[in-house]
Amino acid sequence: MMNLKKDKHVEPTDENLSIVLGESFPVYKKLVEKLPNYEANLEWRFYKDGGWLAKVTRKKKTLFWGEPNCNYFTIAFHFNEKSSNGVFELDIADKLKQDFLSVLSNGRKISTLRINLCSESGLADIYQLIAYKYKAKQ
Repeated sequence: MMNLKKDKHVEPTDENLSIVLGESFPVYKKLVEKLPNYEANLEWRFYKDGGWLAKVTRKKKTLFWGEPNCNYFTIAFHFNEKSSNGVFELDIADKLKQDFLSVLSNGRKISTLRINLCSESGLADIYQLIAYKYKAKQ
């Protein structure tokens, strides 16, 4: 099967995204439907080296990046040194905090927390992170 998300002539329509995301497509749609609550907009972009990427912004601020993958949607939250500590104060899964702690130990100025969204159980954590990014000065 052709890799739809890597073809610059194929748009990331709901129909095409449902093919790539499979059973996780309804969860992706729930996430997208909730974005207006955070005054957030989703804009699809195409990159030669990676294919489709979704940039979710509030005004000029990027809240997160998203990438459709086979049966899941990867969400990447970027935090600077100042805002990264607040992640540990959120009521999110301990596994996410542990994953983020291992990323922080790299000593970089920007740290990325990646979450593979494949079921509704992951949405609560993602909504908390969006709300945090919405409020954080970065």
